[in-house]
Amino acid sequence: MFVQVLQRGNGRSLLASGAIKHLAFTLAALSLALCRAGEVRANPFEYQWQQLSPAVWAGIRQDPFELPQEGNSVFVVGDRGVVVFDAGGSPAMGEAIVAKVRAVTDRPITHVFLSHWHGDHMRGLQAIRSAFPQVQIFAHPHAREFIVATQDRWLRRRETMVPNIRRAVADALSKQHDLAGEPLVAEEKQWLEKGLANTEQLDRENKRTAYVVPDATFTDRMTLHLGSEELQLLYVGRAHTAGDLVLWLPQERIVATGDIVTGPVPLMPSPYVRDYAGALNRIKALDFKTLVPGHGPIESGSQYVDLLIDTIDTVAAQMHAAVARGMPKEQAIASLDLAAIEARYTHGDVFLAHRFRDYVMSGSLAEAAYSMESNTDPQEVF
Repeated sequence: MFVQVLQRGNGRSLLASGAIKHLAFTLAALSLALCRAGEVRANPFEYQWQQLSPAVWAGIRQDPFELPQEGNSVFVVGDRGVVVFDAGGSPAMGEAIVAKVRAVTDRPITHVFLSHWHGDHMRGLQAIRSAFPQVQIFAHPHAREFIVATQDRWLRRRETMVPNIRRAVADALSKQHDLAGEPLVAEEKQWLEKGLANTEQLDRENKRTAYVVPDATFTDRMTLHLGSEELQLLYVGRAHTAGDLVLWLPQERIVATGDIVTGPVPLMPSPYVRDYAGALNRIKALDFKTLVPGHGPIESGSQYVDLLIDTIDTVAAQMHAAVARGMPKEQAIASLDLAAIEARYTHGDVFLAHRFRDYVMSGSLAEAAYSMESNTDPQEVF
């Protein structure tokens, strides 16, 4: 999905390499999962399905950060077939989508659209293609390019991911610190210990995953008519990646955003800060009634989108002022004052406050805002 950007040491944020970033984010997601779930569920590879209209279903991860990481999914049932938006992040999640479609209708999945290239939204494709060999898979050209470019690295990394997680958790527990190097609180220790129960299943899923490359691309928009159902696939600009697509159902006023919108805190491993608020405003201009994010609960209305816009604008404005005063990167990041913004996400929840610290205050959003001041695009992380 997305990547945690920092490890902490000696009171300063230290921006990590790509591999360390990915591992740190995965472990942080594991902790937050346990925070919300309270105990490890028997099957971590499942959605909570919600019917949004007679033809539209949304698969929501009950806990948006549960290990293994999985993006939300949406499917639309038409007169002659089913369109899926995002395929899950593992063969098991792709199988869960297929099972739900078959429970709802006898029509085949004919199209899959990927919101972007990150693995937690596309590694379920092999299960969908196995069940429906004629399915057509679409993505933005940028997304297809990155899927092709990263598949060999994934095949290598899938062998080491779980062993690395286990070592890092053991190290954190032995040193009594959290995943950002801060003193370990009792609740997070319990979450880490319980979370290891899912790693064996994660390892099995990783090792049976094969990449499926999209069949076709488009750069601006595509409209499908499935009998009475109209589906619009829209490119709203660079945001979470340079190739994000959203699904817009104008009759139902339902939008699925992929990871342009994520909750319960913004998760932006390599955000295009200069363009991000514009993409969110274009989504808001659709005047949607229901929003299905890439991770997190379904939103009614635009309040959360407004909060994301405020967050990005606030970080960008403060970083611009810090750079204008000549601050180096670490000092500029440390100078951010987002207490009022943080409270609107965390509402006093200590664990969410830690994740806001990692992802926003010291993390990739702050770093990308600093890079923006030198007109440098983010390096999209794998």
